[in-house]
Parts: sequence; structure tokens; C-alpha cells
Amino acid sequence: MSNELHVTSLVLQVQPEQMPEVRQAIIKMENAELSVNNEVKLVVVLEGDSQKSLMTDIETINAIPGVLSAAMVYHQSEVLEEGEQ
Repeated sequence: MSNELHVTSLVLQVQPEQMPEVRQAIIKMENAELSVNNEVKLVVVLEGDSQKSLMTDIETINAIPGVLSAAMVYHQSEVLEEGEQ
């Protein structure tokens, strides 16, 4: 088990007619949370135990039909002390 925590946020540009499907696909993702959304843009927060896991989630989001772009706007990582999660 990794002792790291990685958090990143993305701004997604979405085709308006596909926004409901994109929202549902992201809600179903284990490590993703919708923070802000409107008719064409979403802010998504991802958490993971490695940079690689975040990149996998970003690739998954980019592959959702209707997602036009995903721009990372924030990334933080820290080493957790024993017992922290």
C-alpha cells in the first residue's frame, strides 16, 4: 500500500448535449468527485495513491464520449504518516 496521497483537479469542456452522460460516468468513478458544473464545463477532483493512478483516471475521463478537453489545473502530493489515509 502506498503512503502517498495525490490530489488533482481538472476543468472539463463537454458537449452540452452529452453533459448528463458525462456527469454520470464521472460520478461512477471510484476516485472522482464533481466539484462544480454548468452546461458546458465541469470541475473534477481526483484522488489517488500515485501519479500513475491519476493519469489512468484522466485517460478514462478523456475517453468518455462528449468530453472535448480535460485540463489539469491543480496537483498536490504528500507523503502520509503511518495511520493516515
